[in-house]
Amino acid sequence: MPAVQTAYPNAQAPAYLGMVANGEWVTNVISRIVDPASATPINFGDVVLQGASEQLVVSANGATGAFRGLALRNPTLPPGNSDQYLATNSIAVLTKGVIWVNAAVAVTPGQPAFVTAAGLLTNVSTSNTALVGALWDSGTTGSGLAKLRLT
Repeated sequence: MPAVQTAYPNAQAPAYLGMVANGEWVTNVISRIVDPASATPINFGDVVLQGASEQLVVSANGATGAFRGLALRNPTLPPGNSDQYLATNSIAVLTKGVIWVNAAVAVTPGQPAFVTAAGLLTNVSTSNTALVGALWDSGTTGSGLAKLRLT
Protein backbone atom coordinates (compact mmCIF):
# COMPACT_ATOMS: atom_id res chain seq x y z
CA MET A 1 0.00 0.00 0.00
CA PRO A 2 1.48 3.40 -0.99
CA ALA A 3 2.13 6.02 1.69
CA VAL A 4 -0.80 8.37 2.31
CA GLN A 5 1.40 11.27 3.39
CA THR A 6 5.15 11.62 2.90
CA ALA A 7 5.75 15.31 3.67
CA TYR A 8 4.91 17.21 6.85
CA PRO A 9 4.78 21.00 7.40
CA ASN A 10 6.69 22.71 10.22
CA ALA A 11 3.49 24.29 11.55
CA GLN A 12 -0.17 23.43 11.34
CA ALA A 13 -2.39 25.68 9.19
CA PRO A 14 -4.49 28.11 11.27
CA ALA A 15 -7.73 27.05 9.57
CA TYR A 16 -9.24 24.89 6.84
CA LEU A 17 -12.33 25.32 4.67
CA GLY A 18 -15.46 24.13 6.42
CA MET A 19 -13.91 24.12 9.89
CA VAL A 20 -15.99 25.50 12.77
CA ALA A 21 -14.19 28.70 13.75
CA ASN A 22 -15.02 28.71 17.46
CA GLY A 23 -16.93 26.78 20.07
CA GLU A 24 -19.86 29.11 20.73
CA TRP A 25 -22.94 27.65 22.37
CA VAL A 26 -25.14 28.91 19.55
CA THR A 27 -23.70 26.52 16.95
CA ASN A 28 -26.26 24.29 15.21
CA VAL A 29 -25.58 21.48 12.74
CA ILE A 30 -28.07 19.39 10.78
CA SER A 31 -27.50 16.14 8.88
CA ARG A 32 -28.73 15.79 5.32
CA ILE A 33 -28.03 13.71 2.18
CA VAL A 34 -26.51 15.11 -1.01
CA ASP A 35 -29.26 14.77 -3.64
CA PRO A 36 -28.66 11.56 -5.67
CA ALA A 37 -29.59 13.47 -8.84
CA SER A 38 -26.89 16.09 -8.20
CA ALA A 39 -23.83 15.95 -10.44
CA THR A 40 -22.11 18.85 -8.60
CA PRO A 41 -20.01 17.85 -5.58
CA ILE A 42 -20.17 19.99 -2.44
CA ASN A 43 -16.83 21.28 -1.13
CA PHE A 44 -16.14 22.00 2.53
CA GLY A 45 -17.43 25.50 3.34
CA ASP A 46 -19.75 25.63 0.30
CA VAL A 47 -23.27 27.04 0.40
CA VAL A 48 -25.89 24.28 0.58
CA LEU A 49 -29.44 24.63 -0.79
CA GLN A 50 -32.60 22.59 -0.31
CA GLY A 51 -32.77 19.61 -2.65
CA ALA A 52 -35.72 17.81 -4.25
CA SER A 53 -37.14 16.51 -0.96
CA GLU A 54 -37.04 17.04 2.79
CA GLN A 55 -33.68 15.37 3.60
CA LEU A 56 -31.83 16.28 0.38
CA VAL A 57 -29.46 19.19 -0.32
CA VAL A 58 -27.48 20.43 -3.34
CA SER A 59 -24.56 22.76 -3.99
CA ALA A 60 -25.40 26.40 -4.72
CA ASN A 61 -23.12 26.17 -7.76
CA GLY A 62 -25.59 26.44 -10.65
CA ALA A 63 -28.63 25.46 -8.56
CA THR A 64 -31.57 27.29 -7.03
CA GLY A 65 -33.44 26.66 -3.80
CA ALA A 66 -33.77 27.75 -0.21
CA PHE A 67 -30.53 28.39 1.71
CA ARG A 68 -29.94 25.56 4.22
CA GLY A 69 -26.45 26.38 5.51
CA LEU A 70 -22.76 25.72 4.88
CA ALA A 71 -21.00 22.37 4.45
CA LEU A 72 -18.86 21.40 7.43
CA ARG A 73 -15.48 19.73 7.06
CA ASN A 74 -15.58 15.95 7.44
CA PRO A 75 -12.20 14.20 7.77
CA THR A 76 -13.88 10.76 7.67
CA LEU A 77 -14.97 10.92 4.02
CA PRO A 78 -13.48 8.16 1.83
CA PRO A 79 -10.11 9.12 0.24
CA GLY A 80 -11.67 8.85 -3.25
CA ASN A 81 -13.99 11.77 -2.47
CA SER A 82 -11.15 14.33 -2.76
CA ASP A 83 -12.46 16.25 0.29
CA GLN A 84 -15.88 16.70 -1.30
CA TYR A 85 -19.37 15.47 -0.54
CA LEU A 86 -20.64 13.46 -3.52
CA ALA A 87 -24.19 12.42 -4.47
CA THR A 88 -25.77 10.21 -1.76
CA ASN A 89 -23.15 11.14 0.88
CA SER A 90 -24.37 12.13 4.33
CA ILE A 91 -23.42 15.79 4.90
CA ALA A 92 -23.11 17.93 8.03
CA VAL A 93 -24.61 21.38 7.41
CA LEU A 94 -23.92 24.33 9.73
CA THR A 95 -27.09 26.41 10.17
CA LYS A 96 -25.91 28.63 13.02
CA GLY A 97 -22.40 29.50 14.19
CA VAL A 98 -19.07 30.62 12.72
CA ILE A 99 -17.31 28.69 9.95
CA TRP A 100 -14.21 29.15 7.81
CA VAL A 101 -15.11 29.68 4.15
CA ASN A 102 -13.47 30.95 0.98
CA ALA A 103 -14.33 34.59 0.34
CA ALA A 104 -14.26 35.26 -3.42
CA VAL A 105 -13.29 38.93 -2.85
CA ALA A 106 -11.89 41.14 -0.08
CA VAL A 107 -14.38 41.29 2.81
CA THR A 108 -14.65 43.29 6.04
CA PRO A 109 -16.08 42.13 9.38
CA GLY A 110 -19.76 43.03 9.77
CA GLN A 111 -20.56 43.10 6.05
CA PRO A 112 -23.52 41.00 4.84
CA ALA A 113 -22.78 37.87 2.82
CA PHE A 114 -24.10 36.96 -0.61
CA VAL A 115 -23.76 33.93 -2.88
CA THR A 116 -23.22 34.10 -6.64
CA ALA A 117 -24.90 31.84 -9.21
CA ALA A 118 -21.63 29.88 -9.27
CA GLY A 119 -21.86 29.28 -5.50
CA LEU A 120 -19.10 31.74 -4.54
CA LEU A 121 -19.31 33.71 -1.29
CA THR A 122 -18.96 37.48 -1.53
CA ASN A 123 -19.96 40.82 0.01
CA VAL A 124 -21.27 42.12 -3.34
CA SER A 125 -25.06 42.42 -3.55
CA THR A 126 -25.38 43.17 -7.29
CA SER A 127 -26.81 40.14 -9.17
CA ASN A 128 -26.24 37.89 -6.12
CA THR A 129 -28.49 36.27 -3.51
CA ALA A 130 -28.40 37.51 0.09
CA LEU A 131 -27.70 34.92 2.78
CA VAL A 132 -30.16 36.18 5.37
CA GLY A 133 -28.51 36.45 8.79
CA ALA A 134 -24.98 35.85 7.45
CA LEU A 135 -22.23 38.35 8.26
CA TRP A 136 -18.51 38.27 7.64
CA ASP A 137 -16.80 37.76 11.01
CA SER A 138 -13.26 38.38 9.79
CA GLY A 139 -11.70 40.24 6.89
CA THR A 140 -9.46 39.53 3.93
CA THR A 141 -7.40 41.72 1.60
CA GLY A 142 -8.46 39.62 -1.39
CA SER A 143 -9.95 36.21 -1.99
CA GLY A 144 -9.13 33.67 0.70
CA LEU A 145 -10.08 32.13 4.02
CA ALA A 146 -12.45 34.17 6.19
CA LYS A 147 -14.88 33.53 9.02
CA LEU A 148 -18.58 33.71 8.20
CA ARG A 149 -21.21 33.96 10.95
CA LEU A 150 -24.66 32.46 10.51
CA THR A 151 -27.27 33.73 12.99
